[in-house]
Parts: sequence; C-alpha cells; structure tokens
Amino acid sequence: MEILIPASIIQDFHFLRPLWLLALIPALIFIIAMWRVNSNITAWDKAIDKSLLPFLLDRSKNAAQRTPLLMLFTAWILSTIAIAGPVWEQLPQPVQKREDALVIVMDLSLSMFAPDHNPSRIDLAKRKLRDILTLREEGQTALVVYAGDAHTVTPLTDDVVTIDALVPSLSPNIMPLFGSNPVPAIDMAINLLDDIESSDGRILLMTDGISGFDQELLITEQIQETNYELLVMGIGTEQGAPIRTSDGSFLTDENGAMVVPTLNKNVLQSLTSRVNGRYHDIQLSDADLAFLLTENPLLNNEQLTEVEEEFDVWNEAGPFLLLIVLPFCAMSFRRGWLFSFPLVISAGLLTPTKPVHAFEWLDLWKTKDQQGAEAYANENHEVAAALFETPDWRGTASYRAQNYETAIAAFSASDTPDGHYNRGNALALAGNYPEAIAAYDVAIEMDSEHSDAIYNKEIVERLLEQQESEEGENQDGENQENQSEQNSQSESEEQNQNSENQDQESQEGNEDQQQDEQQNEAPEEQESSESNSEQNTPSQASNEEFEEQQSLEQWLRRIEDDPGELLRRKFRYQYRQRQLNGTANSIQNGGQIW
Repeated sequence: MEILIPASIIQDFHFLRPLWLLALIPALIFIIAMWRVNSNITAWDKAIDKSLLPFLLDRSKNAAQRTPLLMLFTAWILSTIAIAGPVWEQLPQPVQKREDALVIVMDLSLSMFAPDHNPSRIDLAKRKLRDILTLREEGQTALVVYAGDAHTVTPLTDDVVTIDALVPSLSPNIMPLFGSNPVPAIDMAINLLDDIESSDGRILLMTDGISGFDQELLITEQIQETNYELLVMGIGTEQGAPIRTSDGSFLTDENGAMVVPTLNKNVLQSLTSRVNGRYHDIQLSDADLAFLLTENPLLNNEQLTEVEEEFDVWNEAGPFLLLIVLPFCAMSFRRGWLFSFPLVISAGLLTPTKPVHAFEWLDLWKTKDQQGAEAYANENHEVAAALFETPDWRGTASYRAQNYETAIAAFSASDTPDGHYNRGNALALAGNYPEAIAAYDVAIEMDSEHSDAIYNKEIVERLLEQQESEEGENQDGENQENQSEQNSQSESEEQNQNSENQDQESQEGNEDQQQDEQQNEAPEEQESSESNSEQNTPSQASNEEFEEQQSLEQWLRRIEDDPGELLRRKFRYQYRQRQLNGTANSIQNGGQIW
C-alpha cells in the first residue's frame, strides 16, 4: 500500500502564518537542555567501578523521564505547525457585491488642450479620472471617449487597474475624427449598461461643454428613456483660453479668428436639471467627487448580487493536527506518564515509491507562479520562464527571453484570440512568417475586431512578400551567372574550333602547352570565384535577415510599449468599419473641429 500525494498539494502548500515556525527553536533548545540534565554523570558514577554500575544503579528512571520530554516535544511541534496555518486548498467564497455600474464618458475634443487649467484641461481631467478609479472599490466601471465620434476604451469591468494603465494614453490626438459630439458616446454608455442588465447605472460625463440646443435635447431624450442617472463634471473656465497647435501657433476658425473655447456651464446645468441629474465643476480637491459619486437617495442603490469568487481564503488543515495533540494532553494527567498510545505506523506505508517532487524553502511561502512573477518583475525572464506553471505567463517570459520556440509551445496551449495573437508574434520573430500569418488568421476569426492581430498580420505579410521577392532576385542572379558561364564556354569552344581549322599543325604542337596553362589557370579562377561567392552571398543574406528581424522586432515592440498608438489604431480601425457600414457619426456642432 502506498500513499500518493497529488502534485497540486505540493504546488500550493504553504503556511498562512509562517513566523510561528520560529517557536520550534526554543522547543529544540529546551529539549536538548533537559536531555542533557537527565544524562549527567552522578556522584555514584565517580565512586563505583563502571563494570559494577549496571548492577548497582537503576538506569530505567532516566528512560522514564525522557518519555514525557519526547511527548512534550511532539505536542509542541504539532501545535506550532497547526498555529502556523498549513494550507494547500483555496476555497471559493460567496460574496455579495453591490450592483454599482458607472460608465465614465470623457471628452477628447481639441478644446481639451486649452490651458485655462494648469497645465491643460486634459491633464487635469486625467488626474481626476485616476482619483475616481482609486475610489471605485466596488462595482463595475467602463470608460468611453469621444470627439467627432465615440469609442469604448474598456467595457464594464471590476478591474480598475487595467483602466488606470490606459489613462496616460488618453489624448485628443488619438481620435480619428475631430469635433465634439457627445450624443453617440452617451448612446454607447447606455448600451454598455443595458448589456449587463443594470437596474441603476450611472453615467459620468466629463466635458468642457456641449454645442447647441440640439445636442442637449438629444441627450435628454436618451437619458429619459432609461433609469440611469446622468452626472456631469464641467472642465474649464468661463473665460477660456486659446488652443496652441503643435507648430506653436494658435488654432483659428474658418474666418481666421482665434478659437477661445469656454465652459458653457449654463447649458450643462440645464441638461442635468432636465434629467434630474447632478452637475459640479472640476476641483483640485475631492469636493466634486464627493458630490457627484454620492448615492442618490431617490434611486435604489441597495441591490446586491451573490457571486462566487476565489479570494485568499484557504482551507486550514492545522486544526486537524490538534486532534493528534489531544491524546498527549490527556496522558499527561496520568501518574507515571503511562505511554500506551498506539502510534505504530508501518514504515512502508509512508515511503513513496514514485519520484519525490523537489521542494525548496521558498515553496513554503510562495507558489511557483508567484516566484516567477517576482523574477519577471526583476527582468530575469529566463528564470521566470522556468518557474511559471501557467502557460500564458510562461509564454510571455519566454518571449521576453527571446526563447521563441518555448514561447510558441506555451502560447499554443491557449485557445483564445490573445493566445493565437501572441503565438503569431513568437512565430514571426522566429522567422516562420507563413505560420505566423495563419495564427493571426485564427485570432481574427475568433475576434474580428482584434486590431493588433490585423495590424501585425499586414506587417508580416509585407515581410513575407519582401523575403519572397529577394529570394526570387537571388534565383534570377544565379540563373544569369549560369547563363553567362555557358555563353563563355560556347564562345571558347567556337574560338578553339576556328583555331583548329586555320592551323591544325600549330594546335597539335601547342596542345600540350595549352593544356598545361588551362590546368594551372583553372584552379585559380575556380578558387577565386568560390572565395567571392563565399564572401558576398552569405554576408548579404545575413544582412538582409538581420534587417528583417530588426524591422519586425521594432514594429512588435512598438505595438506592445505604446498603448497610445494602440488605441489610435484601434479607434481608426473602428471608424473605418463604421464608415463602410454607414454608421459613422459626423461632426454635429456646426462643422467645428474643437
């Protein structure tokens, strides 16, 4: 009979309170000290001959005194381990979450570049947005941006960290259509709330104004058809400020007059009063958030949903060890420390017959994925790839370590659009362009709006065409060289034939000399052509491959490290699709681009 320990137990085993294990040190010191006391040499040992001591002294008393020490030491060890909290199983916990759904609609029109807030309206708005995300401890949050058209940055999610990572990339420059049209943005926010069937959602509009009475009426009609609350945060001042362009000049209208956008507070307050919403100017303090994000007593915000999520709640096995300690405690009350507890366990019962997993000191406190994440944060990508057990993380670490074959194998285990997209990137950097294009196709088939896969596929297709064209040119060059060699050979044959017809005797006399010359010159020419081929062709091919590799890595790194460029391409792609479908919005504020 053998006991097999599942690998998952070894992998997840750790202590919740590991510092309690330090209590084993005084236990060990105490037991050693008591053992030495019981083993000290008495005065009889000095006075009586050692051969007579076994017959004159009773040594069984010392053995009887050591038995309680062993029992005490065992109970101490088990109790300490129990208090340290040994765990290996994480339990799902039913949690009640309040249905608090908030969609933030942010204005990214050119007027947000106005510097009437230091340093500009957009900078103050992004700081305020990060403050909002910090306060979002519960519920779901989404982010929608708009200029001439609206786009979803993130759908409703409880992962505000992801939204916060994209905030620095928000700028009017990433929008594909200039203008200021909040109507499609509000409609997009309503659709996001409808998708999760939220009963009491909220829409926070962060803007420096709306243009025209028509937009006010359209937004009023949109909100009144729902149960959602509209919150408006006004950005800017009533005095306004001119918009400076990239060349240092100021933005002007079609008449050449300088554009000075101002905060139209009266229009925004009129809009909120129509829909029973709330309005507040943006502030450097948190007074605006305290007013806008406080629950409206007129709405029912107490609806809760019960979900099961895995938090850091582990099933402690320590209390079960105390059941073993109880018999030791019970026997300590018996006079003489009667040690009759049946604890005989067969040695073969506990001896594993299969290979034992390597167990390191860090495994007591951190899982392999946690150790890998720590190594990845320290940019030890090769170590992280060896530690990670989750395929996606292992693939990312291998990708960073430029071990593309391992990354391809790891990403192949993930049948998701991002998994196939990452596998395509690894295949492309490994130089396998056709399979990379096939991986991108799978990602696009699973997610037709995966703009990264679409963009990278175009790059790899161009690189593949360039590679094929260069191979074709090299093949044509080789054919031309072969043809020239054949022509030179035919010309020499003709010359030799003419020479034979003109003077056969002279040729016969010089035949040996010509053969000697040909034998001496041919090896030199052959060696020269071979050396030129070895010096030119491989170096050119290696330079071309190096340039292709550098170009590909530059594009892929640019995609990964520049989220602003990623959002710009995503929004441009979405806008082109809307144009093709006839659903693209146009500027509805009198043709103004700000």
